[in-house]
Amino acid sequence: MNEYKYKSNYSKDEKLRESLYPLFNTVFGISEGTFRDFYSRGFWDPTYTPYSFFSEDYAVANVSTFVFSIILDGELHEAAGFQSVMTHPHHRKKGLMNTLMDKALEEIDKNCNLSFLVTSEPSLYKKFGYRTINEFYYVKKYKHPGSPSGDLQGIDVFDSQGLNRLQKLFIENVPSSSVFYPVDYVHPFYLNMYNPHLRKLVYHSTSLDVLIMYEVVDNKLELFDVIGNTLPTLDQICSLIPEPFNEVHLFFNPDKFNMAFNIVEYDSPDKLMVRGDLKLSEHHLKLPIFAEF
Repeated sequence: MNEYKYKSNYSKDEKLRESLYPLFNTVFGISEGTFRDFYSRGFWDPTYTPYSFFSEDYAVANVSTFVFSIILDGELHEAAGFQSVMTHPHHRKKGLMNTLMDKALEEIDKNCNLSFLVTSEPSLYKKFGYRTINEFYYVKKYKHPGSPSGDLQGIDVFDSQGLNRLQKLFIENVPSSSVFYPVDYVHPFYLNMYNPHLRKLVYHSTSLDVLIMYEVVDNKLELFDVIGNTLPTLDQICSLIPEPFNEVHLFFNPDKFNMAFNIVEYDSPDKLMVRGDLKLSEHHLKLPIFAEF
């Protein structure tokens, strides 16, 4: 590996940070301009720590971590997230990713007993001690004729007024679940706002002063999360939805709603994985979709 230079924890170094962007473009097809915009808007997570190998002043392999708080069974834990795991096609099969994972885990394990990642290739991470979490969503019959007089308005994170409102609600947010919930996932949320489809699913209610992330598909309300200083009842939330539906599909644990739901396994090519002492069999868990990283 003498041809590579190893660097880490350089997010504040503009030249090095921007030398990472082309790798995102090559591996994931995310434009360099997206990350420049992301950083310039203040969306960058200050705990984001890249571990990278460089060749000729450009990153060719990378693993990044960030730190976040998560509620598990009513208790707050500090956890790490792994993301931006990528190797340039011309530099693969040289053990670069394995070396970077080892370096990152050595640092993370000093402070966090749990770490999570989301991947479409879970087999790559089993050797590092990661296990797949089978995720579930919750289904309930619910006849709703539609509420065309509801006060939901789309909210745009790229508009200063919308961003200020969103930031305030995230700061004040009461977790939607006490079973499994990332307390402040605003930075993954920002990144997900660059997905045009997800951006259309975020609404603000003036009457309840909450963000509601949802869509109605085939007469089913898919409710992804609610962000605000109180968690409304399910009836209050549904009363705002202009479209009619016959079922509610809830994509976070419904323990705070005190209602019975059917449990359905969540089928997705992207798998949530965990490393550490998390008893997976005790609960049916779901990471909120807008918190995925």
